Amino acid sequence: MDDFTDLAGKLKARLGGIPAERIVFVGVGNRFRGDDAAGPAIVDLLAGHVPHGIDAGPAPENVTGSIKRLKPGAIVFVDALILGDQPPGTPAIAEIGDIRHVGESTHALSLDVVMEYLKTETGADVFMIGVQPGHIADGEGLSPGMEGQLRRLAAAILRSIGKQ
Repeated sequence: MDDFTDLAGKLKARLGGIPAERIVFVGVGNRFRGDDAAGPAIVDLLAGHVPHGIDAGPAPENVTGSIKRLKPGAIVFVDALILGDQPPGTPAIAEIGDIRHVGESTHALSLDVVMEYLKTETGADVFMIGVQPGHIADGEGLSPGMEGQLRRLAAAILRSIGKQ
């Protein structure tokens, strides 16, 4: 079983009972810092297939009001997350309390603060799909092979919620 099949199974178990219109996908990252664009790129790939995909850019705290208005049952953040020596594009589910222990966020404000706030405010299941970056530095464009990995991740997400 590969990382994407495993992830799809975990997501299906977690999100399967929640209607797609109550699931919000939030892409976090800077499109001008290489693979830090993984979160927004996933939202782009999910567009037209899921009811709610939000590109939060590098500041997810700026979209909390929009997310709360959707009255979500689940909020799934997608972001580049340094997962040690994993190959670029490797996905992993990270819980609110585990983000600092699972890997290192590429953002100044740890997402666990925003995630905990949204969990408290909405009562939703809030977690992250972290994606191992290959290259984070100034410059537009994903590292070689990352786009294909993100397409596989988008397909796994869509399978998990019955949209593919």
